[in-house]
Amino acid sequence: MIGTVRGTAGQPVTIEGYAQDFGAAIAALQFSCDNGRTWTSFATPHTDPDCNVNWSFAFTPPEKGRYRLLVRAVCLDGRVTPQPACVTVESQ
Repeated sequence: MIGTVRGTAGQPVTIEGYAQDFGAAIAALQFSCDNGRTWTSFATPHTDPDCNVNWSFAFTPPEKGRYRLLVRAVCLDGRVTPQPACVTVESQ
């Protein structure tokens, strides 16, 4: 869980975090803005299996309200994080 991020409707907010898989290289990070129905994948080439992968994601809330974003890692062998991280964005 990542803490709540506050922003303004129509203005991008940056969400940051890190991923790790303790001994397996992370091939991609995936983000979902629709509660996991669809995922957008971003490759993470040349990662080290013993190091964290730092990431940032810009999200623009389309209108005032509360949004729930999910993020998960995908390893080189295709395994996906079983429980995605969640961040709440509250826009004014």
